[in-house]
Amino acid sequence: MRIALLADIHSNLPALIAALADIDRKHAPDSIVSLGDQVNLGPSPREVLALLRERGVTCLHGNHERYILSVLHGEPGYDGANFDSLRFNAARLSEEEISFPREMRLGSLIFTHALPEDDRFPVYKPEEAIPALAGMDFPQGTHILCGHGHNPTHLRVGGMTVDSIGAAGCMDDGVPGTASYTILDIEKGGVALRPFLAQYDPRAVRPLFRESGMADFCPVMAHIICLQMERQKDLLVQFVTQARRIAAAKGEQDVSRASWMETDAGFPWPGGVGTAAFWRAQM
Repeated sequence: MRIALLADIHSNLPALIAALADIDRKHAPDSIVSLGDQVNLGPSPREVLALLRERGVTCLHGNHERYILSVLHGEPGYDGANFDSLRFNAARLSEEEISFPREMRLGSLIFTHALPEDDRFPVYKPEEAIPALAGMDFPQGTHILCGHGHNPTHLRVGGMTVDSIGAAGCMDDGVPGTASYTILDIEKGGVALRPFLAQYDPRAVRPLFRESGMADFCPVMAHIICLQMERQKDLLVQFVTQARRIAAAKGEQDVSRASWMETDAGFPWPGGVGTAAFWRAQM
């Protein structure tokens, strides 16, 4: 049996199109599974979900689907300016479109986003993940296949294995213009995982932020994620950390619009181009 695995597409439509085309051309899998975080951050949530449905891809729950559902349900804690992209998604998606199973099991294999009961388990931090996994009660031989960590990570703890396959839509430290996916081959004697990179033009992403309205709805977040998707380098954690530091110094419970814009003004943007100038250049 052959399964193609995607994870963390994050509404990056050109990356998804490239990955699916590469899978079709090279591998002829029996099925395709997306390991959560299909949406949020990028500009094309509806189009990504439509393509996944069209292709019959099995989608699993991710923490970003959970965040959007929380906004749709009116739950507290998402009022800060740093959650703008969640509101962009919540205005365009329904609960039914983003309600997915938490896991899929096939013998000793568990397909999930991070862990079945923890969609934010730090698979990308071995110094935290390994001690935590050592204290968990998984059956001997369990093999977890997940996303969440935006770069591939292999963990082996006792008799269990965790393989985080990396992000199709926005790597934290990757090659620009590539979408990652993994081919899982299941044979009678065991399993094999093979990572692949599909190539696409990263310049195809930027116009979608304008066409979708995301650059107008939340220009700063759109700027951050556009650059991250073009360069395959994380900017979001650095920006949000700086914004929260500024907000905390003012005694703010949530990151205010003023603190968000103050962060934008002082952030070390690539090339020194701030948000307003970045989007003016695209007009």
